[in-house]
Formats: sequence, C-alpha cells, structure tokens
Amino acid sequence: MLGFNSKSKPEAKPASKKTIPYTSVRGQFSLQTDIELESRLAGNAYKREFHKMAQTDAVCGAVLLAINKIFQSIEWKTVNDSEGILAASMENAGWTAALEDILTHLVFGHSVMEVTLTKQPDGRVLWNRLHFRPQTTIVDWKYNTNGDLLHIEQSSTGLGNVEIPANKCLVFHTTRTQTTPNGKSLFRNAYRDWYYKTNIEKIESIGIERDLTGLPVLTCPEDEMLQDADGKLTPIGDWAWKTVRNIKQNAQEGLVLPARWTFELAGSPGKRQFDLNAVINRYSNNIALSMLSQFLVLGVTNSSGSFALAKEQSSLFHIAVEGFANAICNVVNTQFIGGKALKAFNGLAEQPKLKAVGIERIELGDLASFLGRLLKYNIITPDDKLEEYLRDRVALPPRDKDTSRIADIKLSVEAATISTNADSPEGEEDAT
Repeated sequence: MLGFNSKSKPEAKPASKKTIPYTSVRGQFSLQTDIELESRLAGNAYKREFHKMAQTDAVCGAVLLAINKIFQSIEWKTVNDSEGILAASMENAGWTAALEDILTHLVFGHSVMEVTLTKQPDGRVLWNRLHFRPQTTIVDWKYNTNGDLLHIEQSSTGLGNVEIPANKCLVFHTTRTQTTPNGKSLFRNAYRDWYYKTNIEKIESIGIERDLTGLPVLTCPEDEMLQDADGKLTPIGDWAWKTVRNIKQNAQEGLVLPARWTFELAGSPGKRQFDLNAVINRYSNNIALSMLSQFLVLGVTNSSGSFALAKEQSSLFHIAVEGFANAICNVVNTQFIGGKALKAFNGLAEQPKLKAVGIERIELGDLASFLGRLLKYNIITPDDKLEEYLRDRVALPPRDKDTSRIADIKLSVEAATISTNADSPEGEEDAT
C-alpha cells in the first residue's frame, strides 16, 4: 500500500514473514554477487573503501565535484506534463537538494530514495518527500521467484532490520551487470591504482621524515646485556628499544643517556633509486583515465597536452555525465513511484516524463560559425525559439517584447495596413 504522508516520515515496520515466496541476494543471486575479484572489496567492505576514495583522494574528489557542478547547471524539464503534476512534485519534494543524495550512486554503485505522497487541497496527488536511505544501512535485496525486486532490507537502530517495499522507492544505479543489485561504483576500475598510490604515499612520507630527522641509532657499552638468557629484553634493553622507536624532533625534544651510551642520527645514504613522484603521478593519471577525466591532470602531473586534446577529453567527460543524467530520468520515467504513480493517482491521459537538457557543451565560436553558414545559404530561418535558445547559450538577458524585432515587425505591419487602406477606394471615400 502507498500511503499519503504530508508531514512525518513513514513509520518503519519490522520485517515480517511474507506469504509471497521470495529469495534474498545472498540466496538465489549469490553466484552473481560474490564474483568480486578483489578481497578487500568483498561483501560490504567495498562501501568503506569507496567512501575513503571519495573523501581522501584529490583526483576522485575533483571528479565528483565536477559532476555535481555540472548537474547543478542541468535544466530538468517535464514532458507530457500539461497539468504540471511532475513539475509540482519535484518542487514539492526538493528535487535539486535530493540530487546530492541521488548522486551518491556514483560512489557506491546504487542509491535508494523512498518516496512519500501527499494529496493537495485541489485534489492533486504529488510527491511529498524523497527520503534518502544510506547505502551503509542497506543489508539485503529481496526478490520474488521471477527475479523482480520486492523489498529492500535496511538496518534500523532499535527496530532491527526493516523491509521497504520496492514499489515505494526510486532505485538508481550507475550500471548493472549480471543482475547484481549493488551496481558498479565509478571508482571500481580506479581502486587498484588508488590502493598502490595510497600505500606508496605513506612510504614516501615516512621516508621524508627519516631523511629530515635521520635514523635514530643508540649504541650501548659492550658489557651491557640487553637480553637475558631466554632471549627476552632486559629492563635496560626495553628502555633502549622504546627510545629509538619513539624519539621525535619537536619542541620538547631531549634525551638523557646512561654513562658510556651514545646516540646519533644516521643520515640518508644518498639519492633513492626510484622516483616516487613519477610513480605517484602515473597512478593519478590512471585514476583519472578510468573516469574519463584525464583533462583534470593535464599540466598537474608530468603529462602535458594541447588545448585541442583537453577540449576533446572534456567533451567525452560531458557525454558520460549526460549518460548519468539520462539514466536518472529513465528511473523516474519507468519505476512505479515515479511518473507511473503520478499518472495513475491523478487520472492523467499521458504519463509525465522527466528530461535533462543543457548538458551538451558547445563552443560559442563553433556555434556561431555553424549558424552563419546555415543562414548564408537560407538553410534555416531565424525564429523566436532559435533566438531564445541562443540567448540562453550565451547567457544574454531574455528578450524584451516591447523593444525586440517583434515590436518592429508589428510597427511595419501597422504602417503597411494604413498605407493599404489609404490607397483603397473605400479609403478615398472616407477621406472625402
């Protein structure tokens, strides 16, 4: 049942036994969901790893920021929505704010938004809210014997696991392979390079610290016993081991040594055989390459490229973002609680659909040159819609109807009409 709720969040109901036979992902679909080759990403461990990538890596963070900013510039238009049901629903539910939660499917491979409905005083049924269900709380997906998603099982504090009906949710995926409901993270192909890069950076930071401070060396007298007969450290040996391990150079540095003990900081033996900076840059390039965002690292790492190369790479990135936007529209247009529910509950003749526009990136110089050729040979005729489109593309103010060429045309038509009336016989009789 789809209930109407105008104020409070839907009450969570504990999972109960169903009369309809179903199976969980861990059952029927276990063969498809357990194919992860990387042991560090097996089970739910991938959620923590991909979250770390999004929060700590500069390239991954830049890609997510770029996609989010592009999505903020998208214009979401409704089609077959003459009564404004879908447009009003999106405004009522806060679609723009909900996009940030929806786009978390780029990190985790999927995102779930539970939709509640509300009935307006004028009788229209609209979306009330889009409730985000965090990926870290989703523990299972439950299907019927035909493979249709029935419930999404979510862990809840104090209530145990809760089953959310799938027909109340919009479930977004980046891509789905082999019927796996978790989808595929945008970071999956970059994980190996990120893992090696992160570990090498840790080694580099430790090496820099050792090179700057030196390697602590504590020398004891020859007659001092640091180990007993059983091979265990003596008290003085334990002190020596802790001293060389924990000593740091800071504002409180200092060391008191027993008699005949010596302490020194051994310097670096020389230049390292490997250029760690080149290795780290190579992994950064691979991470950007896996997400079609190589243009982000041009000139930053050792790689360089021409303006034309950066332009082609950024165009390909925009095409990929356009694909993600179209996939989001497809979810709203095909899943039940989207346009289908609004059509059914409002008795509409046609289903309203969502469309994303304004993603494509067209250089103004290329656009002007293209239109100039078309107009020169009268292949296309300028009209009001074309003018509005061009004004939007170049961020010009809207057309003023009182001073635009439409006003000039009206004046010309009026003048021609007066002239025609004056030349007509009726006009002459009236004048007489």
